[in-house]
Amino acid sequence: MLDKLIVLGGGGWFPANGRHTACALLRDGDGAILIDAGTGVGRLVENPDLLDGVQQLDILLTHFHLDHVVGLAYLPALGLSDRMTVWGPGRSLYGASTQELLTSMFHEPLHSVSLERQGIEIRDLPLGASDLAGVSIDTRRQELHSAPTLGFRFGDSFAWMTDTAHDVESAGFVAGCKMLAHEAWFTTDEPRNPDVHSSAAQAADIAERAGVERLLLIHVPPFEDDVSALAIEASAIVPGAQVARDGGDFSALIAP
Repeated sequence: MLDKLIVLGGGGWFPANGRHTACALLRDGDGAILIDAGTGVGRLVENPDLLDGVQQLDILLTHFHLDHVVGLAYLPALGLSDRMTVWGPGRSLYGASTQELLTSMFHEPLHSVSLERQGIEIRDLPLGASDLAGVSIDTRRQELHSAPTLGFRFGDSFAWMTDTAHDVESAGFVAGCKMLAHEAWFTTDEPRNPDVHSSAAQAADIAERAGVERLLLIHVPPFEDDVSALAIEASAIVPGAQVARDGGDFSALIAP
């Protein structure tokens, strides 16, 4: 049973203003799951106690854009290489294996220590329902981005949806969850890339349509320190909506 959710990187595109790029840590006993592997992976080096007692680390990738995978280059610093599995949507979204896609990025001449040399297993994550070390995971193909991405659902605890424009059909995927973590790249008054990203109000709209009362805004913009306008906009629809802050423990949001 997942009992801890810590955001390691709540931002998108590039790290700035105290926010690393996409990464969140889930704990389940002696197992741990990372959602995406952006620059936020580095926070595990700064705070190694977050991985205390971990016997297996599974990394779930929503897609392969650099702000979501660059932290795979930091994995040797964690000292868990022989107990890691990277799960990606290569086959399900792009018709090429995750192994093939990652090898092209994390291999000489781009990266000095290949994933295979570290003994890290690389596997493809299927669409639909699956079980990962006792954790129920469901995935949904999200078409409204520059390249397709995966949305995740972890049982009825929470759903995680990033790098997607407003997609009302995703509400059905989220319904029944205690919490929704959804990207919020801009406010309605200042649109930015609305064809491939969502506003804070649109994130809240998905939560409202799904009947989810707990909303966490993720993949927020890196351009300025103060992103409180995102929470204000979302809270007008879903009271208490929060912006993910790096290092924040949001376990209470997924608790029964």
